[in-house]
Amino acid sequence: MTNDIGKLLNTSVPARPAADPAPGAPGTELQVDPAKLKDLVGPAEEAEGDMRSAVHKAMPECEQAATALGREWATSARLTELTGGWETALNGLAGQIGEVGPKLAKTAGNHMLAEAVTRRTVQAIDSMLGD
Repeated sequence: MTNDIGKLLNTSVPARPAADPAPGAPGTELQVDPAKLKDLVGPAEEAEGDMRSAVHKAMPECEQAATALGREWATSARLTELTGGWETALNGLAGQIGEVGPKLAKTAGNHMLAEAVTRRTVQAIDSMLGD
């Protein structure tokens, strides 16, 4: 019986659906690799930093272009307005990207905890039922 439980808990063995169902369809198995999730934390943080840096560098150039047009031009005011809108939107997006890293790390930790709890529960049931 213990060998059967070992097979049950072995997440490296992919499910064998009867046909090739669409991803996420009933009968398919989701494989979660906590280590791969943790590997993505750094790149998410780097992407946030890269985006914020690019926005920070672009803003003075946009403001300079608006100023060069002269305040009497409606295009100048509109460019300043658009620049501010894009800055807000892109910094918001950068923040959302930056939030992905900690969420991935938490998901990996939660998955490992769930696997450990499930393993202990199944082992307890196995020992209660006997081998």
